[in-house]
Amino acid sequence: MSGPRPRGAGDEGVADRSRLGHHRRWERWRRLRRLDDHRLDDDLGRSLGLDGSELAREATAGSTIPPSLFLGFAVASIGGPLALGAIYLPGAGDHRSAGLLALVGAALYALPLSVWLRYSADIVSAGGLAAFVEAAVGRPAALAQAAVWSFSYFLYLPYTVTDIVYEMLGDVFPGLDPWRWAVELALPVGIVALALAGTLPVLRLLLVSAVAQLALLLALGAVMLAHTGGPASSFSGHGLVRGGPNVALLFLCGSLPLFLGAEVAGGGRTVRRSLTVAGGVVAGYLVFVAWPLADVDPMLVHANLPGYAIAAAYTGRPLAVAVGVGAAASVAGLILAEYLALSRLLWAYTGVPVRRLIAWIAVPFVAIDALSILDPERFDRDVLRPSLVALFLSQLVVFAVFPAFRARRGRLSPLDVALAAGACALMAWGLYRAVVEPVAT
Repeated sequence: MSGPRPRGAGDEGVADRSRLGHHRRWERWRRLRRLDDHRLDDDLGRSLGLDGSELAREATAGSTIPPSLFLGFAVASIGGPLALGAIYLPGAGDHRSAGLLALVGAALYALPLSVWLRYSADIVSAGGLAAFVEAAVGRPAALAQAAVWSFSYFLYLPYTVTDIVYEMLGDVFPGLDPWRWAVELALPVGIVALALAGTLPVLRLLLVSAVAQLALLLALGAVMLAHTGGPASSFSGHGLVRGGPNVALLFLCGSLPLFLGAEVAGGGRTVRRSLTVAGGVVAGYLVFVAWPLADVDPMLVHANLPGYAIAAAYTGRPLAVAVGVGAAASVAGLILAEYLALSRLLWAYTGVPVRRLIAWIAVPFVAIDALSILDPERFDRDVLRPSLVALFLSQLVVFAVFPAFRARRGRLSPLDVALAAGACALMAWGLYRAVVEPVAT
């Protein structure tokens, strides 16, 4: 007679082992779900490109970014460096203490930089700063932060072109005046064309630009030291409380490489190393250029383009033109860097291919820039303040939620809280200046 075979002791052992194996697999799966060192805690983050996967890489650059190009991008993103040393640093505080202000500013920049680095130990993403916010407090806050950051840079792109044409190149080449409207239209079109040429060609150009900028900073600093010596008074305490934070805020675009973190060879390790090296290199060059400013004629220091005026007074026109044109090119390079970062963030929102996004961004970029021709001074004045307010506010959110990010991973320490508090205080200072005081680029 056939029928069901009675279950024996051997069958029970098989069943027990099966249940034990299933239980172990279930526990292993749960542990893996909790291991979020390189992912967010929920699947909603995938739409922001937070997984740092091959999908993010293929949808953006299409090729892995070599560390050398990423480092060049990181250096060019801080300012760019020549513009900081030749234009913005002399006006950031009392030039009589320029050397000390540069040192203090670099030290204060270590606060936001340290927070970005700690985030990047866990996350490399096309979502950039928004990815950090989502990992800390969730998607709604991340979308709000990304919207504010995007608004800032959508305004930054056109008004910076106006600065280049009317403030920088206009001083270096006075005969350009009748043709400035044409340059104002041609420059954004050229920037868009470069962005459409591909990520790697742009990064190669930025690497060459970064090397040239550092060389010109070295030449400018050497010329000033030859004429003024090395004034010890440059490290006195004039205007330290305001000037030091002002210099630190000049470094803030150093976060732009974070948006390309998912595409670089080496991932988070390369991102952290590159941002650290870039910050140190640029800080060192700026201290070198700032040191002799204490004994430079105040009329030169407070000229519209201080580096150009100083080089012209001390050496003649060739170096002055190189510094002036180089500074303008460094700012144009920063526009390219922001263009790349903005395209990655929008890809993270929408999933639309980056090349198409670059073309879409070009429409308001070129159109708004064309409108600025009607009244360049008023355009610059009206657009600059809201752009800076949005920039500092968006970064403030990133630093404010950092302790929550560390707490969610069970790694919150007093140092994390101190770094976040210091970075928030720096952004609050920038926000105060952007709201209350006369604004400067």
